[in-house]
Amino acid sequence: MFSNNNGTAITSAFIGGAALSALIFHVADIKSMSPSSPIRAPGIKAWRMSKWVKHGGILRTQGLCGDFAKMPSSTAQQTEEALQKLDDILKEAGLQRKNLIAITIYIADISPENFEEMNGVYDKWVDPEGLPTRLCVQAKMGHGAAVEIRAEAYC
Repeated sequence: MFSNNNGTAITSAFIGGAALSALIFHVADIKSMSPSSPIRAPGIKAWRMSKWVKHGGILRTQGLCGDFAKMPSSTAQQTEEALQKLDDILKEAGLQRKNLIAITIYIADISPENFEEMNGVYDKWVDPEGLPTRLCVQAKMGHGAAVEIRAEAYC
């Protein structure tokens, strides 16, 4: 056993002819390596959820719908409004569309007409240089929502 310049103890052992080195850190070193706390942005209903959370190099958003004051409205309009909210979150968090790694889209009516209406807006919006994975499922939603979008991005 020996110490390096900052006092960290280092141990070496030989196993099967190969050297295995293990570092033994001071308690202070271990504490400095502990994961950081998440960064949270208050949501519209701050008592219930965060608008977004950054943790471990990933930003995760709340579900984003169109403008409830304008509902009922078309699937295309609600998709545009939800994606605008996602753009606003990315900007607020210092990120861009190319940082997106996953998008989940919940659609109230996944009939071919509505699915293509949503895709028409999404396809124009998404960054072709940074295509995220995507999951799209039909789901019952309240308040006249036709679309809800949730995203994850790397930071």
